[in-house]
Amino acid sequence: MKQKTLAKQIVFNGYGIHTAKFAEVIISPLPADSGWVFRSSALTSKYIYTNVRGEERGTSVFFPDGSSVQTVEHLVSALAGLGVDNALIEIDGDEAPIKDGSAGFIVEQILAAGLQEQDKPKRLLKITEPKKLVADGKFILALPAENFKVNFLLDYANPQAQTDLGSFDAARDDYAQYIAPARTYGFQEEIEWLLAQDRAQGASLKNAVVISDRGFSTALRFPDELARHKILDFIGDIAAAGALPQAEFFVYKSGHVFNHRFVREVLAA
Repeated sequence: MKQKTLAKQIVFNGYGIHTAKFAEVIISPLPADSGWVFRSSALTSKYIYTNVRGEERGTSVFFPDGSSVQTVEHLVSALAGLGVDNALIEIDGDEAPIKDGSAGFIVEQILAAGLQEQDKPKRLLKITEPKKLVADGKFILALPAENFKVNFLLDYANPQAQTDLGSFDAARDDYAQYIAPARTYGFQEEIEWLLAQDRAQGASLKNAVVISDRGFSTALRFPDELARHKILDFIGDIAAAGALPQAEFFVYKSGHVFNHRFVREVLAA
């Protein structure tokens, strides 16, 4: 299987969910073996675990001068989920736009631009033995497989969310329909705390599903939308290994911090 890049450049803009700041994004083709490269203020950084950090509510990519761009996981998830191996992502701002809280808009733009096959084979990250990380009531288990698969189990105390199980198999080639539309979400009781931490400054009912004891702020797009969004995030995070591993993942209650810890301490060890 060959590597792929975009057939042409795409441009879009919007506001960040945490900073509420406006940013423009330009995603351009890159030669084979380039990977996903971020550029901001004339600085570049490859999306690889040494330059990326999982944070409480998102993933940030860091540049040589210590600056960073926040909430890039949906961008990378869309690229990885659609099989784009090489792309330059230029962000004129501090945070990637959240759009409607999913990766749907980004996926639409990529598919409209089209993909270009390149003359180098895809990089394969084979898992040859079981790998796991267990801590703080969470776990990630990776088993050898022919292609990338994820099974994600959520377990919340909130009676409206409680247990939610989602699965994805890259061999089905349905990321655009099955995973990309799933939106980010949060709990009503967290809002004041998040705002006090200077987070969620740009959050609204237009870019997030809010869960309270009374139910959801809007109708869910899928019965398992919460778990599907966690898979969306997981794809963006685990791609910091350099490629989506040939493994079947079983994931329980993980988030950005734990996902990236697994990449650093287990996959890259």
